[in-house]
Amino acid sequence: MTVMSLHRVLVVEDHAPFRRVICELLRQRADVQIVGEAADGLDAVRQAGALRPDVVMLDIGLPGQSGIEAARRIRAMVPDAKLMFVTIESSLEIVARAFSTGAHGYVYKPRAHRDVLPVLDAIMGGAQFVSGGLARIAQGDSLACHQHHVVFYSSDDVLVQAFTRFIGGALDGGKAVIVLLNEAHEESVRRSLRASHVDVDRAIRQKRYVPMSINDLLAQVMVNGRVDPIRFQNAAENLLADVERQAMNHDAGIAACGECAPTLWADGNVEAAMQLEHLWDEIGKSRQIDILCGYPMIARDEEVKTVRSLCAEHTAVEIS
Repeated sequence: MTVMSLHRVLVVEDHAPFRRVICELLRQRADVQIVGEAADGLDAVRQAGALRPDVVMLDIGLPGQSGIEAARRIRAMVPDAKLMFVTIESSLEIVARAFSTGAHGYVYKPRAHRDVLPVLDAIMGGAQFVSGGLARIAQGDSLACHQHHVVFYSSDDVLVQAFTRFIGGALDGGKAVIVLLNEAHEESVRRSLRASHVDVDRAIRQKRYVPMSINDLLAQVMVNGRVDPIRFQNAAENLLADVERQAMNHDAGIAACGECAPTLWADGNVEAAMQLEHLWDEIGKSRQIDILCGYPMIARDEEVKTVRSLCAEHTAVEIS
């Protein structure tokens, strides 16, 4: 009888929900054993030395010590371990630095649910593998900085004006815009756009103004009160693919705005709101999508720390 060989894996990822996703993917395989989990670079080095895993899967943007520096130290201590990066970093320079550590695999986070297991198979077979999501970058395309802004509004009028400016600017720049607002706000924004001489009706006909129900999206991505990252990735990719396929004259790309995460926040599910913001930010970075979120003004002192964390998920903060 043939004895199945186990691949012993150490998972290193500071974002706990995404670390759970990686572990859930690995647990689909009977030939994989998760021997440890770490949330920072220093702990990754310590655990690798103690556990001597076959594979170390690690992010690059780790606290304490970067994933690249941790990988160099792990390579020196455990030279037989396969190094596999799972990261949002997508520039050719970073990819080259990662492979300079002796890495065998590089998975682009937005494709993790597709690529983690195939890349694991490839590197255990002795190959080097770069995630398919980096093909465009590998061909020499560059990435511009995305914008992920948040506005804390003191009244509905402030919210409507902020979204009017954002949507009007995106449409004027030739983009398609995904709009995730509650019904009352969406109607107000349409009226405001028309009053600002934005031909929103034409944009709707061209499928460049794309309203979507908040409840419909949340129904697709929420499981037991939490955002399922894999469901979110699938829903977001399907939505973006639909917009790219159907919209007319949107060569400048796609923008998105709304109050999906703010709806979870208002319902008291702050953890899910933060998780959704983080996932939207990763999509924004990977697809170069400008994003605007709107939250009602938050005044309770006990939420100050959480609000700071919320602001950290955005590239700019406006309080009006």
